[in-house]
Amino acid sequence: MKYAIPVLLLIAASFAPTAAGAESWAVYQDETHGCRLKYASSIFTPDAIDQDKFQRFAGPNERTYFRVKGLPNKENWTPAQIRAEYTKARGKADVVYERTRTDFLVLSGIRDSNIFYTKVALSKDNGTICVLDISYPRKAKRAFDHVVTRMSLSFGAED
Repeated sequence: MKYAIPVLLLIAASFAPTAAGAESWAVYQDETHGCRLKYASSIFTPDAIDQDKFQRFAGPNERTYFRVKGLPNKENWTPAQIRAEYTKARGKADVVYERTRTDFLVLSGIRDSNIFYTKVALSKDNGTICVLDISYPRKAKRAFDHVVTRMSLSFGAED
């Protein structure tokens, strides 16, 4: 029993980012579509383009990552229409939080025992859709809340 607390602290540290506010931050910008965000470079490192053509960034373990993708808004969809398409494709059951405005959409919930946070931002001219998808273990929620908030607030399409 005397080893239980140190073991629990070691497990928690493997999911926790550096101390609040002590992260190093960098800027990522998609050269083709202008999707831009600030991300915690002390936590995430650029990885390969994934099978869905998102630029992937790896975290401190295999369950922690984020992805960014830009694409043309050929259908001139609004965030509400994008939300409707998401619901058709995935269903609503895993969405716990959502916020829809005229220029962005946020969906968050649980997927495969991870928290997901997805922000879809539209450019001012509505011609570009930028998608940010963040995933991390549920037990790391408190440690990542401020990181996800800061990334989300910085995310959008450069016009």
